[in-house]
Amino acid sequence: IMTVQNTDWIVPRGQGYDTNRSLRKEIISGLENVMFNPYVAGNAEFQPLESDFASKLDVKYAVAVQSATAGLILALRACDVGPGDEVITVGNSDISTTAAISIIGATIVLVDILESDYTMDCSQVASAVTDRTKVILPVDLYGHPSDCIALRKIADERGLKIVEDAALAIGARYANHRVGFYSDLTIISLAASKPLPSSGNAGMVVTDNLELAEKVSLYRGYGKEFDSNRNPPLSDEHVVEGFNLPMDPLQAVVVHAKLPYLMEWTDKRKRIAGLYRSALLDKEVKLPTFSENADPSFSSYVILSSRRDELHQEMRKRRIETGTHYAPSMHKQPVYRDNAISGQSLPVTEKVAHELIALPVHPEMDDSQIDYVLTAIEDLF
Repeated sequence: IMTVQNTDWIVPRGQGYDTNRSLRKEIISGLENVMFNPYVAGNAEFQPLESDFASKLDVKYAVAVQSATAGLILALRACDVGPGDEVITVGNSDISTTAAISIIGATIVLVDILESDYTMDCSQVASAVTDRTKVILPVDLYGHPSDCIALRKIADERGLKIVEDAALAIGARYANHRVGFYSDLTIISLAASKPLPSSGNAGMVVTDNLELAEKVSLYRGYGKEFDSNRNPPLSDEHVVEGFNLPMDPLQAVVVHAKLPYLMEWTDKRKRIAGLYRSALLDKEVKLPTFSENADPSFSSYVILSSRRDELHQEMRKRRIETGTHYAPSMHKQPVYRDNAISGQSLPVTEKVAHELIALPVHPEMDDSQIDYVLTAIEDLF
C-alpha cells in the first residue's frame, strides 16, 4: 500500500510522550531511585509493580517480563509445551503469537476468526483439537476480548490450558470479569505504543494459578529460584534451563507511574470509540459488533471496507495516522511459506486482512483531534 511519509501527524496513533510529560515528577523520582541506589539482584526492582498490577487487575499473581513476546514464550514453557505438541491460535495477530509457538518447538494450528469482532471463532476449535494439542491461544485483538467462556469449556473437556494473548486488551472485560479471568495465563503488552505504555519494551504475565506464576518467574530468571525470605533471595542454583527475560526496571518505573490511570484512560478510549461508531453507523463500512458479554477496551477502532486502501491513503493525506494491521495474515507471510499453515484456508481472516483499517484511539486525544477525525469520516466515508 502506498502511504504518505509524514511524521507531522495532526492525529497520531499515540501521544504517550504527552502523558510522560504530565507524569514527569513521578517518573523521574522512580528512575532516580533505581539508577542511584545500590543494585539488588533478583526480583526486587519490579516487585512493587507486580504487586500493584495484580491488585489493579484483581488477579492473584503478576510476573513482569521483558516484553509480551517474552511473556508468550515463558507462558507456553510454563505449560510444558514443546516439540511434538500443538497450539491452536489465529492468523490475524502479530508474528509474536505464532513465533512463540515455533520458538519452543511446537506446531502452530490455525483456526479462522469471527468477522464481527476479529477474535477466534470458537466453533472451529473443538474440531482442531488432536491428541497432540496442549494449549489454546486466543488473541484479544484491538482490545476485543475473546469468548474464553466457550474456550474454557473445550479446554476443561480436553484437559488443555488456555494462554490468552491480551497484548492489546488491558482494561477489557468479559462477562463482567477482567480479561484473562477464564484463562490459565494471560499476557499483556506494556510496550511504548500500547494502552498502558512503557517507554520501550515491557510485558506482564498474569494468573490466579500460583504454580504457573512460579514457573513463569523461574523461567524468566535463568532458572534460578527466588525466595524473598532467603538471604540472598536469589539462589545460584539453576533448577531448569531458563531465560534472561525480566522487565527492565527503568520501564517498570514508567509503567508503575501510569498504572493508577488505567481505568480513566480505558473509559476515554471507549468514549472515542463510541463517537466513531455513531459517525459511521450510516456509512458503507462494516463496524465491529460484540457479544453481550464483551466489554472491549479499544486499543484502536477497527472497521472493514472494500475501499480500505483508498481510505487509508486519504486519511493519511489529512495527517490522520490510520493503520492496516496484519496484512498479509500469518499463514500468508513469507516466513511460513514452508510451514503447514501456509496451505490453510482461512477465508474470514483473509477478508479482514484485505479490508481492515484502524482509526486512532488514545487517551491523549483532545476534542479538536476527535472532531478532526469525525469531519474526515464525513468527507471520506
